[in-house]
Amino acid sequence: MNPAGRADNASVLYEKRGAVRLLTINRAERMNAIGPVESRGLFDALGRFRDDETASVLVITGAGSDAFCSGADLLAATAMYRTDLDVEPLFDPSAGLDNHPIPAEGNIGPTRWTDIHKPIIAAVNGAAYAGGLEWACLAHMRIADEHASFGVTCRRWNVGLGDGGTQRLPRLIGMSRAMDLIITGRVIGAREAERFGLVNEVTVSGRCLDRALELAETIAGLPQPALRTDMEAATLGFGRPLDEGLEIESECFNRLIGQPELRVGTERFLDRDHPDRRPGATPLFLPARAYAFAEKIHRDTPGKFGSKKPFVGHPAAVATEVARYGDEVAVCGAYLHDTVEKTDTTAGEVEDIFGPEIRELVVSVSDDPSITDGTERRHEHRSRALTSGESARLIYACDRLDGIRQMSAMLDRGDDLTEFEVERRAASWREDIGLLAEAGIPSALLVDLEREIDRLDRIIATP
Repeated sequence: MNPAGRADNASVLYEKRGAVRLLTINRAERMNAIGPVESRGLFDALGRFRDDETASVLVITGAGSDAFCSGADLLAATAMYRTDLDVEPLFDPSAGLDNHPIPAEGNIGPTRWTDIHKPIIAAVNGAAYAGGLEWACLAHMRIADEHASFGVTCRRWNVGLGDGGTQRLPRLIGMSRAMDLIITGRVIGAREAERFGLVNEVTVSGRCLDRALELAETIAGLPQPALRTDMEAATLGFGRPLDEGLEIESECFNRLIGQPELRVGTERFLDRDHPDRRPGATPLFLPARAYAFAEKIHRDTPGKFGSKKPFVGHPAAVATEVARYGDEVAVCGAYLHDTVEKTDTTAGEVEDIFGPEIRELVVSVSDDPSITDGTERRHEHRSRALTSGESARLIYACDRLDGIRQMSAMLDRGDDLTEFEVERRAASWREDIGLLAEAGIPSALLVDLEREIDRLDRIIATP
């Protein structure tokens, strides 16, 4: 190992980053294909990670942006059968297959190892084909760039899957989908792989390694003993009858109880000696904390349009719609979008609890109380919401959608809505929808808005 923490093998780099290790197949000119040199390097690197107690998480990636790994180097594989190629063969064919020239642990590295109960994350930065797909499947999690692709492309060359693909792929995505890929050899993109359950997260191209390392640092910061016994139990128990799986879990858990770390962990919880337990800690799930906050704050807020139902039902309905299209931050903003406008809650209080990003989002979709003229205030509010970003537009659109639906339901019931200027509101909402269409919102949401406003207009027009 040189001073930089890299293995001497230049085509397989193994770096130490605190408790995280980064393994890079460094052969971009060959799409990170694995030949005999790389195979030996992978055996060495994975063995180091497995046996090093100071190493908690491994991230595997490929050099460049074309490929994570394209599988076995078929030039080296061909050299097993042809003597005119000036390359080292993948295996020494002279020994004969009866003498087992192929390592029992795997064809292109230790792909048949099953005893590593520490997290491995694949940062899939391009093509993961054939044996490269098998290496991705060896990992416990896969973070993929938007342009990444996956496929059993060795199907084209009459090369079989010999590094775990026929066993790990069905376990990850189910037999039917695995057979689709194994039989057809077709290539799928990152988004389809995510839908299949093969990919855990898709990032903007060029970001998967940063995201994988960020995630690895977070995991490495967790107490490791329970994490490892849980991984072991889940891996060894998968596919077994439930009673056998529970026996494995029991053995792993009982082994953990005998370790001093469990007592330390429980005492840290009681003493609030953990970032999650300290005052002002970031909530484990932001939308849940946002709903609890909104529900408490809105207990005295009158129901929407005079309804006797609790007002919190409105932001909850808006959040449900937002969740169909947006991320957790947008959903959190949806739950909170009326807190500053409708209650005594200040933007500063929102920031103290939920951070500056949520504060800005809530402010962007709230009326400005300093504007006294109602028409001017509505126009300023609309302009700010439409120009403050995708999440703000999404919340604004879903707020309008719930308002239209509530108005229609109350008219259907025959409620007296004279004081709520129904026709003016309907006209204003229709104008909002036109501007939202121009600014850009999901097409399905736009269809819902147009359908609901048409329905409201029909109700209003009915004598």
